[in-house]
This record gives sequence, structure tokens and C-alpha cells, in this order.
Amino acid sequence: MFKNADLLFLQSIPDELSQAIVDSTVSLTSDIYDHVALVEVTTDNQIFILHTLPSTGSIREPYSTFKTRNWAHIDLFRANQKINAPQIIQQAKQLLNQPYNASYIPGEQGYYCADFIYYAFENNQIFKLIPMNFSDQTTGAVLPYWLDYYSKLALSVPNDQPGLNPNTMLHQQVLHQISRLK
Repeated sequence: MFKNADLLFLQSIPDELSQAIVDSTVSLTSDIYDHVALVEVTTDNQIFILHTLPSTGSIREPYSTFKTRNWAHIDLFRANQKINAPQIIQQAKQLLNQPYNASYIPGEQGYYCADFIYYAFENNQIFKLIPMNFSDQTTGAVLPYWLDYYSKLALSVPNDQPGLNPNTMLHQQVLHQISRLK
């Protein structure tokens, strides 16, 4: 079922951060995802997940461990076009053991989930950076959660700076869903 460089799109069991991500990135017609991760299938058919979380930074972990985290849904997606999957996995492994980029600002130290995937696909790029949105989808006002979040980081909210999130990755229509795993 899994192939190298497949992507897992996830919906967390709701918490304040995952809800803020959903509130500022989901349109009325989209699925609700707040995390994305990369699948590696080894030559002896072991399944590993390469991804980054605030609590771990960028890591590689067995799928059996990964799937026990607090996910409400796990959906498997695959690229529509031919990609060099071994090259993507090799690139992703070079991104491991980095801190989580809690600022979501491109170019800052570490990676957040979608930007980890973007850089893993760097030499096989199928995703386009888009202006990031931290605003309420109906009012256009920056959500209070993000105002407080960035205030604690002593940073301005990076609204409209180039970046990615799981929902906008899917809206680019470069992936197709294989199955719902959970």
C-alpha cells in the first residue's frame, strides 16, 4: 500500500494550535488537515515516517510508533506526476535532527511540517509556496490565537509571507488520495 515519498495528511485530535491552523487555512470545501508527513519504505519493507513536530523537531520514526500519536484521521496521498522518490527520501534524511520552526517563517532555523516536505521535494518540486494566512477565513482579521502566539515570540505575524500548510498543499492538485488509514 505504501510507496516511497507518499505523504500522510493528518488531522490531530483538536488542541489550541491545531484548531488555529485549521481556522486560518481551511476553506468551506476542504478537508481539515493540520499536519503532513513523508513515508519511507525501506528495501526490507519497513515503513518509516519522516516529519517534524513541536515536541520532537524533525525525526524519522517507525510507522507503528507514528500511528499511535494523537491523530483523529490519517489519509494517504501520492503525487500525480512521476517523482524521484529515492532522491526525496535522501533529501528528507538530510533535514532530520533539526528543531521545529515555531515561527513558521521561511528561512528561520528548523522546519515546520509543510516546509519540511517542501524542502524534501526540493529537487522534485511539485509544490508552490503561497502567501501564508493567519487570519479568520470570513472576516480577514488575524486570529487572536496568532496575535498572542507571535507576541510571545516577539515577532510580527508573518501574514502574506511565502509558505505552505497541509491544506494549501492539497489545493494545488498535485496529489491524489489513496486511502484513509484511520
